[in-house]
Amino acid sequence: MSAGRALPELFLLRPQSIVDCSPPFHVPAHLYSHHHILIDAGCLMAARLPFRPARSLLAASLLVAGLPGICAIVMAQPSAQSPTPVEFDVVSIKRVDELRPGGGMRILPDGTIMMTNSPLSSLISLASPVPVTPRDIVGMPDWLMREPYDLTAKPPAGLTREQLREAMPAMWRAMFSDRTGLVAHVEQREKDAYILMLAHSDGRLGPNLKPSTLDCTPHPDAAPQTPPAVPTLQERQSRCGMSTSRGSIVSGSVSLAQLAKSMSGLAGGEIDDRTGLTGPYSVSLTFSLQGRGGAAPDANAAVNDAPDFFTAVQEQLGLKLQREKRIVPVFVIDRIERPSAN
Repeated sequence: MSAGRALPELFLLRPQSIVDCSPPFHVPAHLYSHHHILIDAGCLMAARLPFRPARSLLAASLLVAGLPGICAIVMAQPSAQSPTPVEFDVVSIKRVDELRPGGGMRILPDGTIMMTNSPLSSLISLASPVPVTPRDIVGMPDWLMREPYDLTAKPPAGLTREQLREAMPAMWRAMFSDRTGLVAHVEQREKDAYILMLAHSDGRLGPNLKPSTLDCTPHPDAAPQTPPAVPTLQERQSRCGMSTSRGSIVSGSVSLAQLAKSMSGLAGGEIDDRTGLTGPYSVSLTFSLQGRGGAAPDANAAVNDAPDFFTAVQEQLGLKLQREKRIVPVFVIDRIERPSAN
């Protein structure tokens, strides 16, 4: 991407979105230093324009002319310090045309992200101005979810961890806008969500949920152990962390909050842990991928005698998932094209 290139970004934020219109106006920290923020009284629109002294206010006035209910134009002044860059220093995107086994993602200490043989849908959520999960992204074309790419995105050198964290969303939006012509907006929609709670009034847990006896305290000086190529169920149950595979979740030591987060995709909605259980637990959950309650059925799943996911959670863990409706932000893709090649 060329240095100093104006970002052609326009995110339309629907009512009750991330911009708080009640004084004092709240603007996410990463938008300060070199942007104008335009806010209307109903939070119907927030547009971000690169900072250009003398011309910016005129451009802002022209942009909002004719829009009803404009209550404020907040102009962020340049920071006394050097502004945090909003573009990656280096971006390389190459489509994988050959049949290649495996794929994944690595994050280097300097913040560089390296994705190999994976679809761009793995990264598109990073371009959202509000945190969203992949299931809260609407309008993804088929190629975005299926065509594999190799991608390397290197941020500018010298940024602190905090600066990287704040700058990353803007960097990803700039990258996707420049390379794929991304146009998107955030809106609020009603979706399914779940509460993870105890299934029995007496607090009785299921046979496959027990307090962990493992010591999972990090030991930096300990030599890393090489795991077996195909661990057995018993080996998976004796490990810290969590192991997932088709039809099973196994852990020797995991918190209920971590377990709830890992099950969100299977349930088909965000899960909040309200079990009241603290500390790590040993978990072994086996279920069928057919007929997963709120989630879409897996047509490729083999039929077996295991219970469906929701039934397994109740019978094996002594927990239950209570469905509710919740208003959540979703990232709506209005337009996106295959990335330009390097």
